[in-house]
Amino acid sequence: MNIMRGFLAICIALALSTRLFAQTDTTRIHKVAIFTPLYLDSAFDGTGNYRYGKNFPKFMNAGLEFYEGASIALDSLGQEGVKLQVSIYDTRSANGTISTLIAQAKLDSTDLIIGSVTGNEYKQLADFALKKNIPFVSATYPNDAGVTANPYLVIVNSKLNTHLTSVYNYLLKNYGNARVVLFRRNNPEDDRIVSVFKSLNASHDGPGVLNFYTVSLPENFTTRDLLKNMDTLRQNFLIVGSLDENFAKNIANQALPFAEKYPVTLVGMPTWDGIRDFDRVEFKPLTIVYSTTYFNPVVDKWSMNFSNVYKHKTYSRPSDMAFKGYEITYYFIRLLQKYDKGLMNNLGDKSFRLVTEFEFRPVQWSKAVSGPDYYENKRIYILKKFNGITTRLY
Repeated sequence: MNIMRGFLAICIALALSTRLFAQTDTTRIHKVAIFTPLYLDSAFDGTGNYRYGKNFPKFMNAGLEFYEGASIALDSLGQEGVKLQVSIYDTRSANGTISTLIAQAKLDSTDLIIGSVTGNEYKQLADFALKKNIPFVSATYPNDAGVTANPYLVIVNSKLNTHLTSVYNYLLKNYGNARVVLFRRNNPEDDRIVSVFKSLNASHDGPGVLNFYTVSLPENFTTRDLLKNMDTLRQNFLIVGSLDENFAKNIANQALPFAEKYPVTLVGMPTWDGIRDFDRVEFKPLTIVYSTTYFNPVVDKWSMNFSNVYKHKTYSRPSDMAFKGYEITYYFIRLLQKYDKGLMNNLGDKSFRLVTEFEFRPVQWSKAVSGPDYYENKRIYILKKFNGITTRLY
């Protein structure tokens, strides 16, 4: 019921999709558009009644949490005297699609676009941002969606290749003499991960710098299949070279019988940040290392204050998505206020950092253009889970 009260409060706020924070002087008011999937049309029927009774569908969580975090950030900015006109758009609204908004020129005067969007919506906003020279901050999608030659696109949630490079460099620097085995499935989907590691090895001086071995596991592999590829007398790093969650869980389960006997560490993908099974008590003996673009243990003053405000407004604890909604909204609007049209040239300004250590760098894949294809956050955290505790290694 508490969650429902918070949800209804959000819906009431969204009835006024434009929020204005301004003083009565002539200082320019920046216009910001925020896109996130809220599914409000799905939640209520034609007469305004909530469809799900006392339940709250999980598919609605991420978008609502991002919105609520962004909303609290806007409140903070308003209290600090920042002059803004902010429009919130539900990307799952039947009447407010991105293509409709563009066709009706409703985004033309926007100074900044922030989007928790994927797929076609991502591509539409990126193309529009390039056409109108408007910075577009992709807040949560770890992909470039094939976008090239777009110096107005900022990718906050780093791409897979960036994660793999950081994991490779971490292992090479700290465990260059350990036995490293990359386990994969025998299918084309895992070829990409293997090829990245091989390419990174080839880019260093000398063959096989990391000295890792690639093993394709059978469909019904067992603990014995893992053990026969290990050196039980020295440190072993078992890289799970697949984004498939079930494959990851299966390897972890098969590694449990020898986790306390042999020196072994499982090295996972950035998707492991969302595998809650690894927080269960039976997985405590396993040492698990993985990468992420976001880590907040909520021990600093700002994070604790935000948690209290969020609980007061929504009657629930903030998720990582809520923290991201606040940080990204606050950080980029502050940059907009400070630099105006020069925002894209000042992404390295760390004046407004709260917790996350963003490190935006230009990325260029296209040889046909002289400028960047986009800007990407290259700051990757390496985390370790062991004995029920998550710690930051890098």
